Amino acid sequence: MNLRAALREVVGSALGHRRLYRVSGQSMLPTLRSGDLVWVDVSAAAQPELGALVVVRSPEPRGKPLVKRVSSLGDSTFAVGSDSPVEARDSRSFGSLKLSHFIGTVIAHWSPSVLRDT
Repeated sequence: MNLRAALREVVGSALGHRRLYRVSGQSMLPTLRSGDLVWVDVSAAAQPELGALVVVRSPEPRGKPLVKRVSSLGDSTFAVGSDSPVEARDSRSFGSLKLSHFIGTVIAHWSPSVLRDT
């Protein structure tokens, strides 16, 4: 990452346009593992794009954040899928999502095992 990009991320984070989430579960294997961290663009300009990794608010009762991949786009809805469908809780089980369920787009991810000193 160059200095300009790093500065943009620091400013974006300070302004509340970036948020860090922890992956829970195995539904996004092999791309993401449980415990991985994802850096998410939550700015108003962020919109779901086909194939992108995103964080959405589950339509299920408690509205828990989920990390998924956008599988289709409609006019005012979109569907998300899991990279590992065996472990999936995604649009195949709860249907398409309204744009109000969209939290943001994943712009980077890290594995805690890579971050640990060995």
